[in-house]
Amino acid sequence: MVREWRRLKKIDDLTYVGECDSEHPAARVFGGHVLAQAMSAAYYTAPEGFYVHAVHCYFIRGGEESIPITYNVKIIRDGRNFAIRYVEAVQHGKVIHLAEFSLQKLASVKDTFSLTPEFPSHVPGPDGLVSNITGRHQKVAEGVDARELRGQVTERMAPSLEIRPADLNMFLHGTGGVNQKQYLWIRYKIPVDKSDYMLRHATIVYLSDLELVTTGALCFDDKMFKLQTSMDHSAWIHQYEFDINDWILYEQECVANSNHRSLIHGRLWSRDGKLIMSTSQEALIYKVQPSKI
Repeated sequence: MVREWRRLKKIDDLTYVGECDSEHPAARVFGGHVLAQAMSAAYYTAPEGFYVHAVHCYFIRGGEESIPITYNVKIIRDGRNFAIRYVEAVQHGKVIHLAEFSLQKLASVKDTFSLTPEFPSHVPGPDGLVSNITGRHQKVAEGVDARELRGQVTERMAPSLEIRPADLNMFLHGTGGVNQKQYLWIRYKIPVDKSDYMLRHATIVYLSDLELVTTGALCFDDKMFKLQTSMDHSAWIHQYEFDINDWILYEQECVANSNHRSLIHGRLWSRDGKLIMSTSQEALIYKVQPSKI
């Protein structure tokens, strides 16, 4: 059974302790999980009616899933229309994650003007597509070495999410070194109360960390990698109201790579074509040397 990721215990007004999501406690904690819990901690300390609109964070150390994470919140500013929160995630006395959150007072928004890029309507809808987990299991059953398959193992690290790549073959095998956009349909499987905007916003931040590293590796014609990990992550929420339990299309593209670092941009779309969020992430990618394969 999947479990809701948000399990935070209040210690005092600026300190919270969170449990990890995966049912495999020997592994490393999912970075999006830490970011989302940090966002929830920031929300708990924010003035009423203020919504997170921008997120900037650094993944500093790998966290352990078996150890609770302490979130220390610092109130940087509480203004009339904007507020800033700074959150440290700590394990074993060391900071593993840093995040900054900017919040906007919803009542201050008077202008209804908006501008968004065109929705990628050429992408097939989620109905009829195969999930990343099913596709991976099918390939392994056919005799493919699981180490040669791309994509994060979300069955372990993010069990409350379902992902259906628009192009499953590209998702699992890459493009032969041809850099191109990747499209993923993602759905949060646990029902969320429509009135719980904090959980809705933190959950979309949770899933926004998924598979950007995979897209950042499309420019390589390699079957195995020594390391693929997120270094930093930024997100901007354009729409405060959306259905987190409906399918969300994640459009991803690697726009640069140098010095082992890929820069990936992303857009998260609602099923009816509204741009919910934009993201940018820098991923650290090391290839396996041929002599070591």
